[in-house]
Amino acid sequence: EIVFDEILGSQTKVRHRETKSDYEFNRLLDGAPWRQASHALSFEALTPLGDDYDKLHSAKCILRSSEGAGRAIVRLAEGERLDIELATYQQIEKYIVSPKADQATPSLKRILADRKDENRERRQRLVHQLSELITAGDFYALGQPVKIKASSAATVLDELLNYLITNTYSKLPYLKVRQADPIAEIKAVLSAGDLAQHALALNGEAGNPLAVQELRDYLQLAASQSRVLLSDVVDRFAGIPWGWKPEWETVLLVARLFMAGEIKLMLEGSDLDPASAADPLTKSARFKQVSILKRKTADATTLRRARELYKDLFSQLGRDDEDSLVGDYRTRLSDWQSDLKSYAHTAATPHHPGKATIDAALARIGQQLAIRDSFAFIEALLSAKDAWQDTADDIHDLVNFYKTQITAWRKLLAALAQFADNREALNKVPQAATALAELALIRDNPQPYGQVNRIEPLVATVTTVNEQLAQDKREKALLSIDAKLAEVQKQLTAAAATPELSNKALKPLQDLKARIAGLTGIAQILYLQGQGGDAMDEAIALIETAAAKPIPVVASPGDAAKPVQTGHPNVPAPAPKTTRVVRAAEFSNQPYLETEAEVDAYLTRLKSELLAVVRAGQKARVQ
Repeated sequence: EIVFDEILGSQTKVRHRETKSDYEFNRLLDGAPWRQASHALSFEALTPLGDDYDKLHSAKCILRSSEGAGRAIVRLAEGERLDIELATYQQIEKYIVSPKADQATPSLKRILADRKDENRERRQRLVHQLSELITAGDFYALGQPVKIKASSAATVLDELLNYLITNTYSKLPYLKVRQADPIAEIKAVLSAGDLAQHALALNGEAGNPLAVQELRDYLQLAASQSRVLLSDVVDRFAGIPWGWKPEWETVLLVARLFMAGEIKLMLEGSDLDPASAADPLTKSARFKQVSILKRKTADATTLRRARELYKDLFSQLGRDDEDSLVGDYRTRLSDWQSDLKSYAHTAATPHHPGKATIDAALARIGQQLAIRDSFAFIEALLSAKDAWQDTADDIHDLVNFYKTQITAWRKLLAALAQFADNREALNKVPQAATALAELALIRDNPQPYGQVNRIEPLVATVTTVNEQLAQDKREKALLSIDAKLAEVQKQLTAAAATPELSNKALKPLQDLKARIAGLTGIAQILYLQGQGGDAMDEAIALIETAAAKPIPVVASPGDAAKPVQTGHPNVPAPAPKTTRVVRAAEFSNQPYLETEAEVDAYLTRLKSELLAVVRAGQKARVQ
């Protein structure tokens, strides 16, 4: 207790100065363990009170320090009265804490208190003496005497254990580069997606190539046929001769091999991907749940078949070795994936081909890229060789369509939208009807890629007919509007209209004329032509209203407001006639007139209406 708890401060682990890692050790005193432990390293103190102290000369201490995996020994120097002082201390301490001391008389209790103070001083002397004996002792480790210059027992322990760690763990220097935060580095490695870069990083200085190779060699033997637990791997490389601590440094090496595609990680029977591996690889309590399996490698025949498939899919030669070939596949599949994702939004809009094909291809590519193991990656490709060749053909069609044919396709959709208003008239022209039907079939074809070159001539055919039909209707409509403009102008002239009134009356008809001149839709042309009659009626009504208002006569200043005497009686000007529209079709109560009687009846009704308008002092406009 005095040696290990008081002098050495209950120290059970030591910080290695070079690696800054902590190493635990067993403690023994004269061959007996102090507080049981089962660590790889041991520190033993041999005191003059031990039974074999006199026999343990230098040669025997050297031999004793070579026992076990890693042992360091300090043989304390001989001390005067050490045994007597220690025995006296124990006897007094034992009596002081015994039940008899509690029942002692007051005078005896005063004596015991004095003895207790003396014993406290005796213990301090023992601590001081033993500390000096330790620093003045002889030191041994791993079958060798060790020269240490130390001023305190704690320094002796630190120097001796550092020597022991350095020389016990001969492969400790393999970890040349250590991480300040290895857990964060594990997460960073698992989140990086470039497998080829991970493969290169393993050989770089920062990747600790010697340590990686050591781990790789072990897994090649231990994990090629059966799984090995991550906890066993961590324990193995924390032991002799590696001593890799903290445990996260070993886990980081495992993560790098995993991301380079050299090993598989499994959790409860299921393969782990990088995202799902982050949690179990950064929680030591889950190390026993993670198993490691060395990946299989493809033989020469399989690699040849994979290279042939690569040439079929991408029209290029893949590289020879397995890792490089898989890397080439990943690069090209990722390019496909990027292209298809850029087309997906457009393909989802109406009348654009390939949405289902894009979804199926992206699903296939995503499943393939998710395979981390290169052997399984190649196996999956070859087992679905025909499907991949079909997918490649589909993707080439899609890429060609959305890169080079999309402009012609947009012309098709725009033309069909433009011709929709004139479809009825166009269908009456056989040449245009045939072309329209073919354009619609191309638009509705889920794989129209081979027909896109027919779009332009078909659109040109329909455009020619459509323009001719529209031109005819447009000319008739413009003539109709011109006639109405002439009528309004006539009324304006008769009413001696002001410029403001003329502009107001003529502008609606002029606007209609301008709109009709730019239209190609027959239905729109006819509709606006019909609106011309209403516009003319509104213009004439406007003129009539303006003409009906009396013009005020302003007399000169000082004149009396009297009617102007002209020599004739003052007769008011006649009121202008208003216009009423008579729609001739409304006076027929049947769609067709088939007999003379039906015609006479119709004309009688129409004549009656027209006479009623005239007799009412209005003008009739037949429409």
